[in-house]
Amino acid sequence: MTRHIPNLLTATRFFMAIAFFIILGFYDAEQDGGWPVLDVALVVFLVAVCTDMVDGYLARRLGHQTAFGRIADPFVDKIIICGALVYMVGNQFLVLGEVGSAPVNLTGWQTWMVVLIIARELLVTGMRGFSESHGVPFAASWSGKVKMILQCTAISWSIFYVAHWTDGPAWTEVARDVLIWATTLFTGASGLVYVKRAYDLLRLPAE
Repeated sequence: MTRHIPNLLTATRFFMAIAFFIILGFYDAEQDGGWPVLDVALVVFLVAVCTDMVDGYLARRLGHQTAFGRIADPFVDKIIICGALVYMVGNQFLVLGEVGSAPVNLTGWQTWMVVLIIARELLVTGMRGFSESHGVPFAASWSGKVKMILQCTAISWSIFYVAHWTDGPAWTEVARDVLIWATTLFTGASGLVYVKRAYDLLRLPAE
């Protein structure tokens, strides 16, 4: 039974992702002032992220690294990250700016950034599934792990910024933007690393 704990944690993280999205759905920047929606959402998000670190550690510790885990674990990670980013550019985070100007997104995320990150995640997921179907393991690389840390940090900071710092010190907004840009650029670059890795693993021998 113990050896199944990593996979159970992965399944738990999936349901926590759903809960995270439901909670975020209650937020509206124009009608903020109710119960602390973003604080609750951030706690759920951080707990889910922690289970990601724990199930990977336990899988290695217990010597139970399976094909299911190598596919399901990053898949659930992508659900919570990509889903969070879609919400970040949603209408509930828009507020009216000056008269005649476009609405302002409090999170700082831009639509093209989210599209780039989701495209990268879908590409890597496709390559991982193809690799595993041919019996070639395609576990996360160091760049993928750094990318995940950056994404989680940037999303967490964006949520906390909207919840508490929209009228706070200027450095909080600067830090938010630096994290967002660093995450976007590194995510794109890490995708190229996986493409090269997939090519090296799956290329057919010359005839």
